[in-house]
Amino acid sequence: MMKRYAIFDLDGTLLDSMKIWDNIGDEFLKSHGITPPQDLAEILKTMSLKQSAEYFKRAFSLPVSEDEIIDIINNLAQKKYRDGVLLKPYAFEYLQRLKSLNVRMCIVTATDYTIAVEVLTRLGVADCFEFIITCATAGCGKDNPQIYLLAAERFGCNPHEVVVFEDALHCVKTAKNAGFYVVGVEDISARQDKREIQKISDCYINSFAEMEDFN
Repeated sequence: MMKRYAIFDLDGTLLDSMKIWDNIGDEFLKSHGITPPQDLAEILKTMSLKQSAEYFKRAFSLPVSEDEIIDIINNLAQKKYRDGVLLKPYAFEYLQRLKSLNVRMCIVTATDYTIAVEVLTRLGVADCFEFIITCATAGCGKDNPQIYLLAAERFGCNPHEVVVFEDALHCVKTAKNAGFYVVGVEDISARQDKREIQKISDCYINSFAEMEDFN
């Protein structure tokens, strides 16, 4: 597999950070005096931040706007990212190798743009990526192929020329159905979907160290 273009998801793929998003909905509701439903993480799993805000507003009749909900959640998340979110093992080395091979790379993420830039800069890999596309800037979630197609358009290439690295089942499905070459990346948050992700992906890795087998 030799691709000249690569799209990376952030949380759960490059970053060991899914625990933040697994718990942040609970924290948000508790801060408003609401007991979170037990299946909240599952409900929010495939939603963009905007979709999550719409859900919170509608389901719990909160006296704040959707934009305010987004701001509150981003502030909660930003503090946690600053407290020590790290790259997954061998991600730094793999990104540097792709950079040395002149592979053009970008980030496609549901995370806030400012948070993404800040954490990538802190971890010393921001210069690996030409651009960052977020669900907010794309105007859709990662269940919509448009967010990946927008990245390919900005690269000036076709989907089949791009490898997409994703950890979540719904993202793997979306990218694969849109014609991209997909590498599924193991993450504890998606272990219940591992077999299906392996089945759909063109390649599946438990660690970026395994990408040594590929150029």
